[in-house]
Amino acid sequence: MDTTASAPVAATATATAPVAPGAPAASAPSVPMLRIAGVLALRPVLILALGAGLLALNISLLYANALVVIVDVIALAAVGLALRAEGSRLRDLFGPWRWVDLAWGALLLVILTAGFFVSNIAANLIVYGGAPPADAGASFSIPLWVGLVAVLIAPLTIALAEEAVYRGYAQPRLQRTLGRIGSLVVVAIVFGIQHAGFALSAGPAVASKVLTTLFAGLILGALWLWMKRLMPLVLAHWGLDLLFLGLPTLALALL
Repeated sequence: MDTTASAPVAATATATAPVAPGAPAASAPSVPMLRIAGVLALRPVLILALGAGLLALNISLLYANALVVIVDVIALAAVGLALRAEGSRLRDLFGPWRWVDLAWGALLLVILTAGFFVSNIAANLIVYGGAPPADAGASFSIPLWVGLVAVLIAPLTIALAEEAVYRGYAQPRLQRTLGRIGSLVVVAIVFGIQHAGFALSAGPAVASKVLTTLFAGLILGALWLWMKRLMPLVLAHWGLDLLFLGLPTLALALL
């Protein structure tokens, strides 16, 4: 995935200068498009493979709510390697910790929660014409470890990995060639496609999941353009996944 060998030596000196945390997106380094595409595509491919593998083994897709931690670690490592090739580090992407980020994260969580509800309603209207059909007779049986990982670990790793890949790395670098709106839309589309792996059991469920998260991705991308800082988004994203992924999965594991 590393294409640095093909980059001209003369251009490397400017392309690899580290970006100051919170700097405008226009100052993101110019890097090979293939590297950006590789970082952007890795997580969707791995999650789709995870979902397909669970279905092939006749295992509930709810296991993906815990096993996604493995994908998160790989995605963070990929971003770290890409940043190293640019003369930067993964922690530089998140910027220095500020206590005010807690307040901003709480505010963004409220915005994200409202936006997620609206996105879900809009997606269901498009796909189902209203509320999705109830899973009558469906039974879910998952072990306690899945619920514990989904509530204690996965929300944090998902927030770190997704914000690093999509808003921290890909969006500002794509903005150099696609512009603010173009990069926002492209990243949101990939972000939405990624979530298909969590709903592969039925076509309408895939469509609803992709549209919901595509709309949510537009909101996340717009919030990044507003904040220009990743940590408040990470905190808000963690809270959202804790509420709507971690806690429901743990509740099912306890049934």
